[in-house]
Amino acid sequence: MSFLNEDKQVIAPLYGKVDIDFVKGEGSYLFDAEGNKYLDFVAGIAVNALGHQNEGIKKAVVDQMDSFNHISNLYPNYPQIELAKLLLKVTGFDKAFFCNSGTEANEGAIKFARKYFNRKGENNRQKIITFVNSFHGRTFAALSATGQPAIREGFGSMPADFVHVPWNDCAALKAEVNKDTCAIMFESLAAEGGVMTLSKEMVETVNTLQKEFGVLVIIDEVQAGLGRLGTFLGFEKYGLKPDLATLAKGIGGGLPLGAVLLRQHIADELKAGDHGTTFGGNPVACAVGASVVKQIVEGNLMKNVEERSAQIRAGLAKFAEQYKFIKEIRGAGLIVGVALTDEMPVGNVITAAREEKLMVLSAKGNVLRMLPPLNISAAEVDEALEKLGKAFAKVAG
Repeated sequence: MSFLNEDKQVIAPLYGKVDIDFVKGEGSYLFDAEGNKYLDFVAGIAVNALGHQNEGIKKAVVDQMDSFNHISNLYPNYPQIELAKLLLKVTGFDKAFFCNSGTEANEGAIKFARKYFNRKGENNRQKIITFVNSFHGRTFAALSATGQPAIREGFGSMPADFVHVPWNDCAALKAEVNKDTCAIMFESLAAEGGVMTLSKEMVETVNTLQKEFGVLVIIDEVQAGLGRLGTFLGFEKYGLKPDLATLAKGIGGGLPLGAVLLRQHIADELKAGDHGTTFGGNPVACAVGASVVKQIVEGNLMKNVEERSAQIRAGLAKFAEQYKFIKEIRGAGLIVGVALTDEMPVGNVITAAREEKLMVLSAKGNVLRMLPPLNISAAEVDEALEKLGKAFAKVAG
């Protein structure tokens, strides 16, 4: 019996899973039960930032497990402290809060933003503006912030005071921001929503509104952070000055870990009991997080991200000249998107690529998405382009 058949018997049917029995990962590759070797350009949806079986991550897990694996947040937790110091040093933020996932990080940031104005006596500031096709998570506040109605359908009433405006629509954003606005919340690159990058005009508009109205800026770095855009946090590419930033996915190197980074003026308005988590900042996960951050920064991986991104985009540009169903090459760093015409369903390309032993995924709007590990090699990128070329040829007929 395959894993998928067993899965269907015991796991809730909430995912469309592929019938492959993966049994091992190594570096940028996955291996199935039959010994087939797949080049992994999904990376656990940007989670495996350093690939599979990274030695630094394995050592961090073992070393921390030799001490303790959990003590709760009732006591100081040195792996948390070490990771916080590393993150604050490289990002310039002032405080960190640790949780388990991206949706929890975004929930935390939303709560911190509203509590900030509440403590300042500005209870009128409740409205949070997000963007159409954004994705911030699946718990209720994060879901309400997500600008995709189809994902919210069927779950009843959502938390109020979230407004969604079109991506990069400066006029629509200006029309919504006023003295009652709590925050503007957005991703530094909207990966799930179609691999959409920020325009220069949108960045300037956000900076102006932040200064004029005192509105808080929350940047979701869950997928685009941790070096994936070629800067440690994605917003650094654009000259934004967020009050809060959220992290997850790559920071845990495969373990559940999320974080909210805060400026001091936000932290000053928080008190014990305002928020909390049982497992958040787990010592093992934080030890891994520290290893991941050190390897990204000390290993100069952001330089590799820029070089491999240019290599991928150059290869895709050649494909675009050959195949008319390729509309646009999108993204930045190692979040690369290929927008396809409606006549070429992205699922067809994903299936053809998988048949060539290349793992890729989709994004909203019929977009092919690639999320290789940050330490992907030039030779592995060449291999991926060769496999993708064969997939394009196959679907083109």
